[in-house]
Amino acid sequence: MEQIIVTIDEQHLADIQTVANNLQFLGMTVDNILSVSGIITGSARRSLIPSLKAVPGVLDVEEDKEMRAI
Repeated sequence: MEQIIVTIDEQHLADIQTVANNLQFLGMTVDNILSVSGIITGSARRSLIPSLKAVPGVLDVEEDKEMRAI
């Protein structure tokens, strides 16, 4: 499972819970819903990412990568 960050488009911010439910239906584990910023965090199999990107209201799905200082 990959940690992912889902960005919601502005038109669907009021329906972010519905978008989260649709993501869960497809197999994503939702950890946090940040309504004000339009972000949903959680985890999913890498193979699910294309399907998650196709959910109405989803602007982007990115892997949550750890950043390290040099």
